[in-house]
Amino acid sequence: MATADLSQCSDECREALSRLGAFLDGELGEVTQARLAEHLSDCAPCTERADFEEHLRELVRRGCTDAAPASLKERIRLQLDELSSAPG
Repeated sequence: MATADLSQCSDECREALSRLGAFLDGELGEVTQARLAEHLSDCAPCTERADFEEHLRELVRRGCTDAAPASLKERIRLQLDELSSAPG
């Protein structure tokens, strides 16, 4: 299901697709995760999109085997520290 097809989707489909990444990463609360899993089990277009996303993520995982250099990790950590300590 392409993004352009979202105008023809139900509100439930739009919500499921907007949260698909978090769903696949297991980042949603238990109730929301279960509700989206139920929707995916009943909605073939959304299930097709979820299957595509899972397959894409697997390809990226297998293809990205290089570790980030220690210097990059340190720069990122320092920037995150600066952001978290900045007045908001």
